[in-house]
Amino acid sequence: MDKLVRERAREEIGRILESASFDVAPMDPPLDLSAIRGGECVLVLCSDDEADWSAFDQTVYRVRAGGSEVVCRKILFSTSDRVRAEHCVAWGLPALVDYAGRSACARVTGRELALDLSLPLPPVVLREPERDAGAGGIPHLPVRISGSEASMLARSDGAVRLRLIPFWCARYSSSGGTTYKNHTILFDDEGLLALNAINGEIEAVEELPVVRGGLPDGTEVMEALIPREDAGERVVEHVVRSLTKKVRIRQERRDAIFYEEKVFRPDPRSIRTDLSRVFVPVWQVTGGSIVEINAYSGETLSSPMDEGVEIL
Repeated sequence: MDKLVRERAREEIGRILESASFDVAPMDPPLDLSAIRGGECVLVLCSDDEADWSAFDQTVYRVRAGGSEVVCRKILFSTSDRVRAEHCVAWGLPALVDYAGRSACARVTGRELALDLSLPLPPVVLREPERDAGAGGIPHLPVRISGSEASMLARSDGAVRLRLIPFWCARYSSSGGTTYKNHTILFDDEGLLALNAINGEIEAVEELPVVRGGLPDGTEVMEALIPREDAGERVVEHVVRSLTKKVRIRQERRDAIFYEEKVFRPDPRSIRTDLSRVFVPVWQVTGGSIVEINAYSGETLSSPMDEGVEIL
């Protein structure tokens, strides 16, 4: 954005906020304005740079004024029609024209401008679950509990059958880091995760003793609802969330103290994963009710097999 355009935008947005009874003050770069009204605070950024958009959108700002601390709302103004934001209000030229006109009317009539700074609702995306191609090779955890032992644990003499629940075992490693205002943030980590291929639940696990063969006749193999590619993406997202860190930075401006909460996330491209499919054996005992026993650990499952199974 041209420097002169930015200055004009800053002045006009300042007038709009003043028309809404905000006390407006300039801010240090990269921010442009702060506006305080009672227990509310609004921060403004004017930029056409997508990197600035992302940093502003993902940063949480807090202000302490009048003895209380509040989260600042944010206005992102850009002359670009590509501007997008998830955690702040995005204004383009049409919004500026609209609010500038309403601001002028408010000043002429002596009324307070009603300013809508609510965030847009995210779209709802519906997707049919993908079906997996099958379970060739049947790699599974050892069946340590027999069918008769499962009946004893279930306290039932009903029909017993063995079912295999699909999991994706993901070995991951993350590396790298960043520095921000004398703070060093590292993202070095490695581990083993197991993702339930039916419901998507993820848990950290130790090394698993995977075997092949040795299954009784009539064993039912459950079909995976989450394919390998989708599982890999979920694992990376899980690791990114687990390694995400916050840095809080204090900044004083006039009689207010601002706290900048900067969120740092590892680059998904720096996370390597190696996925393999493994099945968890579960005995299903059908009597007066259905009881399920983890055939590897002997644990009686508290939730139905189709909703999820813990490995250990």
